[in-house]
Amino acid sequence: MRCYYHKLLLQSGKTRRGVSKLLMENERSAQIYLEKRKDAIILNLFMLPNWFVYVYDFWNRLLGNDISKASLAEFFHNIAVMLKAGVPIFTAMEEMSSDDSEPKIRELADNLLESMRSGLTFAQSLEKHADTIPKTVRHLALIGEKSGNQDRTLNDAAEHMNRIVSISRDTKRAMIYPAFVFTSIIGATIFWLYYVVPNIADLFKHMQVDLPSITKITIAFSNHIHDYFFLYIVLFFLLIIFLIVLYRYNQPFRYKVHKLLFKLPVSRTIVKSSGLAFITEYLSLLISSGVEIITSLDIIESSITNEVYKAKIAKVKQGVSRGNTLTDELRAADVFPSFVLRLTSIGEQTGTLDKQLSYLAEEYRKRFEHTVASINEIIQPLVIIFAGMMFILMIVALFLPVYKLIGQVGILGGK
Repeated sequence: MRCYYHKLLLQSGKTRRGVSKLLMENERSAQIYLEKRKDAIILNLFMLPNWFVYVYDFWNRLLGNDISKASLAEFFHNIAVMLKAGVPIFTAMEEMSSDDSEPKIRELADNLLESMRSGLTFAQSLEKHADTIPKTVRHLALIGEKSGNQDRTLNDAAEHMNRIVSISRDTKRAMIYPAFVFTSIIGATIFWLYYVVPNIADLFKHMQVDLPSITKITIAFSNHIHDYFFLYIVLFFLLIIFLIVLYRYNQPFRYKVHKLLFKLPVSRTIVKSSGLAFITEYLSLLISSGVEIITSLDIIESSITNEVYKAKIAKVKQGVSRGNTLTDELRAADVFPSFVLRLTSIGEQTGTLDKQLSYLAEEYRKRFEHTVASINEIIQPLVIIFAGMMFILMIVALFLPVYKLIGQVGILGGK
């Protein structure tokens, strides 16, 4: 796909500039498509360099302009419903490109329809949108075309995407509470250091109180924060941006982050339960749809975002390709619980691997939902310990001199 800069003359007489990412590889085809799609006249159009596609994708992800998985799930569900009702795939795509759905979905449907008119199948057209359509869905569409059950496979893909969206949403929801709590505590601490401590320090200075070492350290740190507060704010935001970019584009760094999350008390529970829900959900869907085990593992490896599980799945795939059983390789990976190993072993021995995996997927979805529902109870002890330590530190550092001052005043009053 290529990006094109265009200047359009609209029917209203106004002009509009913009950038579009299109399947067309030449400016003439892009001009015909844009004039038809936008119902406008092209005044200026030129193809941007290949590298600009990455800039365009990054900017859209940053602004949240990508097509959401929930919208994609609805898109494929609607197509599946029309196919099941006997509507031809071309007619279904024309309906999707002209209905009242969001603009990005209409644009996707229009691009797919354009590819199909050029001679490609529906599955081949989806491959041109690998940056938008998950690999699992693309593979299921191909299986549906070959088996003649495209309505069923697309409906399975839509339900699968909805379940994955639910897991992702619950994962983010589980992290909101701890993030909010710790941010609030840190924010309150900064407020004390920046505003409260300097005022109390001035009082101690005027009263000529003999300060203990912990109070001197706290006041010195507070003065440092007060003097360089805005510099630290800028550095903090630059650090956040740097870490986000590093996390997104540096695989070794992502692996270290995910490995750390596997060891921390609360995140370990969330990461493991969500990861197992993802993996069993993917395997269950793919194997029940007729995808062979090595291909299924390859799709999971490219789809899962957790780098620790990704590395383990890659090793499992290599072992299975050498002729070993899935159960043996999962056991050697040393990240899958015995419950998974037992049911996988039963499935391989009885030829019901897809059913056992489906049971596992349902079980781990329930466990994950329970984990999310009880996250407050899981994290409450850590919050109490962290908040208590900060409170004790402030009490000792700031009120110990006050008690000493009161004692001195009492002695002088007694005299």
